Amino acid sequence: MDELQKKIRDLETARRAARSAAKKAAALAEGLRSIIDRTAVAVLVIQESGVPFANPNAAKLFGYAEDELKSHSFDQIVHPEDLQLVMERSAECLNNTGREACCTFKLLANSGEPRWVEMRSEAFAWQDRPAILCFLKDMTSQRLGEENYRQVMNATSEGFALLDRNQNITEVNPALVALTGLEPQELVGTRIDHLYDQGQVEFYSASRDHLSFETVLTARNERPISMLFNRNTLRDESGEAVGYMVFLTDLTELKATQEELRRADLRYHNMYRNAVQGMFQSRLSGELIRVNPAYARFLGYASVDEMLRLRAGAGELYFDPAERQRMLKALKRKGFLANFEVTLKRKDGKPVWVLANYRLNRDEAGEPLIEGIMVDNTKQKRLEEELRREHRKLRKLSLLDNLTGLFNTRYLYQALDELISASRDSATPFSLIFRGGVDAHGHLNGSQALREVARTIKSVLKKPSFGVAYGGDEFVLVLPGLDKAQATAQAESIRQKMRRTTYLGEFGLAVTLQASFGLATFPEDALDRTGLLALADKAMFRVKQTGKGLVGTAS
Repeated sequence: MDELQKKIRDLETARRAARSAAKKAAALAEGLRSIIDRTAVAVLVIQESGVPFANPNAAKLFGYAEDELKSHSFDQIVHPEDLQLVMERSAECLNNTGREACCTFKLLANSGEPRWVEMRSEAFAWQDRPAILCFLKDMTSQRLGEENYRQVMNATSEGFALLDRNQNITEVNPALVALTGLEPQELVGTRIDHLYDQGQVEFYSASRDHLSFETVLTARNERPISMLFNRNTLRDESGEAVGYMVFLTDLTELKATQEELRRADLRYHNMYRNAVQGMFQSRLSGELIRVNPAYARFLGYASVDEMLRLRAGAGELYFDPAERQRMLKALKRKGFLANFEVTLKRKDGKPVWVLANYRLNRDEAGEPLIEGIMVDNTKQKRLEEELRREHRKLRKLSLLDNLTGLFNTRYLYQALDELISASRDSATPFSLIFRGGVDAHGHLNGSQALREVARTIKSVLKKPSFGVAYGGDEFVLVLPGLDKAQATAQAESIRQKMRRTTYLGEFGLAVTLQASFGLATFPEDALDRTGLLALADKAMFRVKQTGKGLVGTAS
């Protein structure tokens, strides 16, 4: 009888332990669900082509309500062009449990619009059955920027190559493929200087960011092509060279024109009138002797006679008069200048970028004069600038948070490492502030509130200080040169401005927000990035527990 009672007590104890474990597991699952729902990343669970779970950001990305999204199979929301790729990656993920898979593809939003996403996924069990856990990042803006960049690159008639920092070709446009007769896969990975005869290089201009030279390019059919190379340096935010853009201009026609001028002087005047290139003769003083119609036309003059009546002559055509003086000095020294870059001024005052060929000659009386052939290079210059803008834009987008316009964590980690090194060398402090969750008194309207708080932060911070969207509703503020007392005053300024600011007005609300701040200072509190972030986070959490929206410092 005693043994039976003992077994009954043991069974009751085991039952209570199982019930407690189940409650803990349910609480843990609910906590994880809450975290996933609030994360800024879109999260999906895929099981047998269905979508049994999607967090709010996934529903927002696809443009569906959460329950509506769950009613669709995953292959219905993947763009047909990429469906096979995604299905293959999903199968690989399920067959390689524990390994993360990544792919970029297009999906179809509820509106029918395609959106580019980057998906990282791994196999796991959902309700005791195999499934795939997916984390999706919206890449649409970045891909559109890349497509615009390639459209511009492919539209130019000039050969174009993008190089890495070691001058290996990474991208080419169709014009360069046509010039060389080589396939893109034959060009990519090749050093640019393997395309031309390095023994026949004539340099025209060289500076820190620009190199211009003429050489002979050998095409697949071994036909030599006189080519003008214009190489421009691409630099990152710190000024370090990260690559190069090279434009290649076929000079065959220009060379033929020059040779024709030398060998067929009797046909000179007829060609002069009908040439596509601008041509002129002038005195060293600038007095214009003759110009051809093409020259008058691309400088915006109605006729040759109107140009010849210019009081200052050629001197009036240069955007910077000093540039003409530099040209004259070089021409007197060499006697001939080929593909010399100058900026001329149209009649309406706008600049025109020109590749000029000057020759110093003498008239019948033995007086020196200048003969020139001018090629309008404005379109290429503008294309180069557009490509630079696209490159800067793509780089900036990769470092900014799409929602708030503040920097993202990728930039934060890079900047903190550099700031720690610089502050250590200069023995100057800097501080880091964690700004915690916002209490909107029940009226926090998600993304809009975060955008408005970010504007408040940016209005207070002065360069070189900057803000970072750290994830969820948290921000990190980096304050170079500020010690703990100065940083505390800065945090207090932001806190006070938030209290004075009314948020969500455009939604018909008048919400006052407050937030908690945690502060850590280098080198007083920590000597590395991880330590500073952890201490600032702890300080913020301590004051956040009080619920009073104060500024806490690392202890």
